[in-house]
Amino acid sequence: MGVGPVRTRLGDGAFRVFGKAVHPEWFSVRAHERFALGPWEADVRIVEGGHAIAFATAGGVVTEVLGARDAAMPAGGLLLDSPIDGEDAVLLRPIRRVTYQACHEVERVDPEIFRHLCDEATMDASPDRLFHAFEPSNRLAPRPIVHVHVDRLPRGVSVQTFHSFPDELAVLRSQSLFEIDPV
Repeated sequence: MGVGPVRTRLGDGAFRVFGKAVHPEWFSVRAHERFALGPWEADVRIVEGGHAIAFATAGGVVTEVLGARDAAMPAGGLLLDSPIDGEDAVLLRPIRRVTYQACHEVERVDPEIFRHLCDEATMDASPDRLFHAFEPSNRLAPRPIVHVHVDRLPRGVSVQTFHSFPDELAVLRSQSLFEIDPV
């Protein structure tokens, strides 16, 4: 049931949060890594058109999905549906004992700065990152890239993402914190 290649334009994208697991079959996965520490586990995926993060504890699962607004998604469990063309911040308590915080912003820049930002994201190497370069819209255009950096924390995970949109000379940065509340 996975979707095929999707070239998401900023105005056509959505930032969604579900209070349940969203099965990976809903996505065309390009990169995947599982991170865990003590009482939590996080599956981080770069998917066609964006990313998906599933944070699981004994109390349940929270899933963040950034992708095309018209992409097929499961019914039910949707807690947040926000456009991605701009800036937004959210604080939710989607499942028992879990706090979810996220912010994202779009920056439109001139071509030289755009290439510099993408080069920096491409060269950033660390063991806690995922990276994927998609096919460009034409052979002379820069490749759309997604760079995801994950920081393991004792009570959760912090995830920073960088998405490039070469046709729009824009970058989307997001930061998400999934954290188990202290007892």
